Amino acid sequence: MEKKILNVFCAVFAILASAPFSASVLAQVPHEAMIGIVDVEKILRDSKASQSIRPTINEMRKDFQKQVSEHEQKLRRAEQELNRQRAILAPEAFAKKRRTFSEQARKAQTRVQERRRDLDKAFNDTKNKILQNLIIVAQELATEKKLNVLLEKRKVFISAKKLDLTSDIIKRLNKRLPKVSIDTSKIRNGSLKDKN
Repeated sequence: MEKKILNVFCAVFAILASAPFSASVLAQVPHEAMIGIVDVEKILRDSKASQSIRPTINEMRKDFQKQVSEHEQKLRRAEQELNRQRAILAPEAFAKKRRTFSEQARKAQTRVQERRRDLDKAFNDTKNKILQNLIIVAQELATEKKLNVLLEKRKVFISAKKLDLTSDIIKRLNKRLPKVSIDTSKIRNGSLKDKN
């Protein structure tokens, strides 16, 4: 999912980064392309904003995985107990208990999927905030350097080191957005236990 967002960002980044100033720069220098290279993955990995949320994301994922594991163990024990009771219960009673168990397992799976979507959305929203600020900083730098194209490093086969603006963009992004937080207000609270 993160790779998909990054690919979409790269396409948007290339368009947005060159759009505001490309016509005027090209009019001034019609035969010369002014190009810069940006390593977006490095910026998302090394910027202060990204580093500021990494411990929180890791902790939230760890907590979520712990809850999922505990709930899976509980469901396994319940299924084992149900299978043990099969020999002593009447077929109708066993079928009823089996349906109840299946419904509980289905609800648990739905809660896990909802919680995972909530966490992914919160993480992606935070990453998008960093990306939005990255675009602003990159546009400012491109305008100052009179560049008409900024390319994502992953899409460039060979380039001169002097074209790489990644370090400059990280410095500016660190000043503009040194810290960011994850909005947890839309993440469903509570455990993954059955609410009934």
